[in-house]
Amino acid sequence: MVQIQKYSVFLFFMYFMLQGTAQSEIKEIIKVTYASTPVSQYKMTDSDTRSTPTKASVHEFMKGITDYYSLYINVKDRSSVYVLDSTVQQRPIGWENPATTAALADTVLFSIKTSKNKTFKHEWVMNQTFYTEGEVGDIAWILTNDQKKIKGLNCFKAKAKSDNYPMLTVWYTRELPVANGPSVYQGLPGLVVAAEDYFRTIQIQNIEYTDKTKEYQKLYKAKYDTFLEEKKRKKHYDKEPILLIKKGDLARSNYQYYHGKPYKG
Repeated sequence: MVQIQKYSVFLFFMYFMLQGTAQSEIKEIIKVTYASTPVSQYKMTDSDTRSTPTKASVHEFMKGITDYYSLYINVKDRSSVYVLDSTVQQRPIGWENPATTAALADTVLFSIKTSKNKTFKHEWVMNQTFYTEGEVGDIAWILTNDQKKIKGLNCFKAKAKSDNYPMLTVWYTRELPVANGPSVYQGLPGLVVAAEDYFRTIQIQNIEYTDKTKEYQKLYKAKYDTFLEEKKRKKHYDKEPILLIKKGDLARSNYQYYHGKPYKG
């Protein structure tokens, strides 16, 4: 993966602005790649982090499962598509048997943010598929003054305000003035660089600027049409705020079961 250097994003946007309107019409897509792993500080227990000389911990095994995503952002209208590209598994010592698999609590297949701040998402949760419709604002954010650098970007911490979806923290950067991010983590004053909830940890890998506008439009339309087809069937369709409540309840119950105590944020 290409590392983001300290000043690359700043210089990139300075260059973009200096090119004028003609250049912005040619290159209007930001491509952000993320790595997502099914681990978090809330999910792992002490026993999950213990290894032996012949077998790595459950934590190391789960860390070896990585989903790679691309987030395509249209600079002109701030619409975006977040899509799963591939899944890679690296098996640590003691977990070499390919028959040993992990039951993942959730996996986002794709999500869309429209220019009018509507969201559409396809997600697997506990072996059930959901097509959910919502809008930016379904997750209200508490902005903090906490700061740290991630991949050379100055980032600020934000937490989900509602108790409906606990244990959600994101880090966003104002160096990229787009209110987009992975999944439905949208509406912050900058690009979401990293996110953690009960189920997963997500972190940015790379940022680039492309002129593949037609490819973006084709991808956007394909995912949007898929969503509309499933919505008509109504079998797996739901509202995003309702799914967030269901996932929040699942996170709380799992936390209490595995940690032996209720979660208190």
